[in-house]
Amino acid sequence: MGLPRSERNRSPAGARSLAFASACAAGVLLAAPAGPEAAVTLLALLALAAALPAHRTPPFRIFLALALGAASVSLHACRDGTAGLARLIARAAPGPVGLRARLLEVETLPESRAALLVDLERYALPGGDRDWRLPPGDARLRLTVPLDPAGGEPPWRPGDLLEMSARVSPPRRFANPGSFDYAAHLAARGIGLVGSIKNARLIEVLPGSGRPWLDLLPALRREIVARLRRAAGPGPGGEGTASFLAAILVGERGDLPAELEERLLRAGVYHIIALSGLNVGLVALLVGGAFRLLPLRQGRRHALAAVAVALYWGVARPGGSIARAALMVLLQLSAGGLRRRVPPLATLSVSGLLLLLARPANAFDVGFQLTFSATLGILLLGRRRTPAGETPGRPGGTLFRWVRTSLRTSAAALAATALCTAHHFHTMTAAALAANLFAIPIAGLLLVLAFAIAILPSLAFGPAALLASVAGAAIDLLGRLCALVSRPPGASFFVLPPAGALALWGSALVVIIGQAPRAAVRRAAFAALLGGLAWTAAAGRQGSGPGELQLVALDVGQGDALLMRLPAGITMLIDAGGFARSEFDVGAKVVGPALRSLGRLRLDILTVTHAHRDHLGGAAAILRQFHPGALWLGRMPPGDPSVGALERLAEEEGTAVVRPRRGVLLRTGGALLEILNPGAGVPERTQAANDDSLVMRITFGRRSVLLTGDLEAPLEAVLVREGRGLSATLLKVGHHGSRTSTTAPFLARVGPRLAVVSVGASNPWGHPDPEVLDRLAAAGARVYRTDRDGAVRFRTDGLAPWSAARLAPPGAQEADGISAPRRPVAE
Repeated sequence: MGLPRSERNRSPAGARSLAFASACAAGVLLAAPAGPEAAVTLLALLALAAALPAHRTPPFRIFLALALGAASVSLHACRDGTAGLARLIARAAPGPVGLRARLLEVETLPESRAALLVDLERYALPGGDRDWRLPPGDARLRLTVPLDPAGGEPPWRPGDLLEMSARVSPPRRFANPGSFDYAAHLAARGIGLVGSIKNARLIEVLPGSGRPWLDLLPALRREIVARLRRAAGPGPGGEGTASFLAAILVGERGDLPAELEERLLRAGVYHIIALSGLNVGLVALLVGGAFRLLPLRQGRRHALAAVAVALYWGVARPGGSIARAALMVLLQLSAGGLRRRVPPLATLSVSGLLLLLARPANAFDVGFQLTFSATLGILLLGRRRTPAGETPGRPGGTLFRWVRTSLRTSAAALAATALCTAHHFHTMTAAALAANLFAIPIAGLLLVLAFAIAILPSLAFGPAALLASVAGAAIDLLGRLCALVSRPPGASFFVLPPAGALALWGSALVVIIGQAPRAAVRRAAFAALLGGLAWTAAAGRQGSGPGELQLVALDVGQGDALLMRLPAGITMLIDAGGFARSEFDVGAKVVGPALRSLGRLRLDILTVTHAHRDHLGGAAAILRQFHPGALWLGRMPPGDPSVGALERLAEEEGTAVVRPRRGVLLRTGGALLEILNPGAGVPERTQAANDDSLVMRITFGRRSVLLTGDLEAPLEAVLVREGRGLSATLLKVGHHGSRTSTTAPFLARVGPRLAVVSVGASNPWGHPDPEVLDRLAAAGARVYRTDRDGAVRFRTDGLAPWSAARLAPPGAQEADGISAPRRPVAE
């Protein structure tokens, strides 16, 4: 981390700084609209931690910090124009908004897209002649635009003044329990609105209005990336090497190989490719070493090193981790230049305080929380004490001390961040203890190699290619070692996410362990921290039946994902979502977190109704993460590569593949399950079709639910004509509410009282169709929609009518202007 670990860190200045920064964070939480419960918890922990140091912080300073944090939130709210602009756009006629904005950054995305980070200067609402107006305050937007699939760099450069048309809205996250808070992630970067531009030709660069100086540092970053690519060469191996080196040197992670990224995550060492203390500290070390060769005073050497760190900060891809690390190093260099010794704990606290005041939304950012938790753990738990009698020069002593210090440091960071990581990412990774022993040295070597390639003259192609080949071998070794250490059982595993309050308590316990003057208090805090970690690791491993039938319709955008829980506790996931034109893994990043937040670590059955990607796309991740005992498939086209890959993965996981067909009756888990489609003996199609859908009717007592997949009118007519039992008080509406499904005769036979439509917001097909909604209303069914209501849980004990409750986290539906009530709504 670039910070001394031999320091005892019990200085009064460090303790007072930490208490003041914590109180400021509590003030931010108190003033933020979404954080009163967390604020109360943090205040309690603050009072506990502030009582520990021998030199206590005066109460008036605590209240001053609280007021400072709350005032910073109010000040930023007054300056922020995104909320007012969003209200104006919502009231205007539908359509794209005219924007004149200063381009700050261009990021190339996968699948031939780019993201533009812009500061808004003028806007024009849809309709009529454009009336350009000033925004009601500062407004920063992130706009995505498709690029030419043939390739090439985006034609726009930072500093350009752009005029364009875009559909703009507040950021919307998937409205499920445990969903990633995309709005908070963007707010920590100053972004309040997102949008999409239909075509790159709709973007015009206004002549004579550019600010070329804004492109100086981004241009240097592009040149560094280009040099890395030339040195690594073409082909998958060279592209992978260049992508990794670009990620570790300047933060360009868009093209990182997915397999390597997964291995780093499983081993718990993904932090090595985040620009952090390792990167900034090494830059400062290299520059400082070079300046030692010059006849300069210490103050000037520190000043030049600070300039180098600031330059590196400006060249690297903007991000929270590089800002935090650079600020901490700059504070240390400034103190050294003034010949003052500042405790590392004070440096950490002051940098956190400055970042909170500069942008209060940092308090809700996952990266901010993890960075400061890890550094706090290293400072307070990772102190090194030299055992009596140890001889530094004995054979093997240096290596032994390095391994011991590395293990202690890794254990300290892991203990301090484990509860926070489990809360946000639902994982615990003991493998990181071993993985850091090799990952950090390899990352340091790769960083030096990337730096050397970047500064070599363009004509020195041979040496650069040689360094790139060495880097490629090191990256391959890193990936293999990460796979090796994460393979044993228990090395890396998923957990049910603990409450945020538990993660806060974990941070307080770290402070107590490192700051409490009495050994008995430290031991008690250490035992409490271990207890919290053990409870988190063990929670959810044993499940029990709910004694009722439950169905949860998850928000996966334009797709299906339904969690069914039978009365005896058997769980079935029907479809796993997916995007037709995107490689975004809905199963791993949306469905999996939602299932764990609902208390599930395993599934009994995974069902894929048919082979369309919006139902099949996330299934592979669910197989890997939840290890179901059986995979049920509707009719699948022979030779479909996605289906074949899924079946091979099921075989690897030991999951039985079952193909239920019409007429099957199964009494399981206290309920009766009937398969209504597909029928046996129907010729296989060469392509997936909606009428291939696996259709099920589940009955428990006097209540039933009909799950229709994407079934369309022809097969609905077959089921009606054959006199199949279709009556159900709860209906999963077919094909996302398309007009080709849910016909009036079919609805008359089903007779639903409640209906749920799994559909994406603002989808291009206009689902659900108004005609279908009218049919449902005429049938007397109350309709829930995942695009507006988010995840919805339906439940019945078999006697009482179905009840429905929205599960969307607070604020998840703000983009649609809909509040999600938390209390259940009866059938």
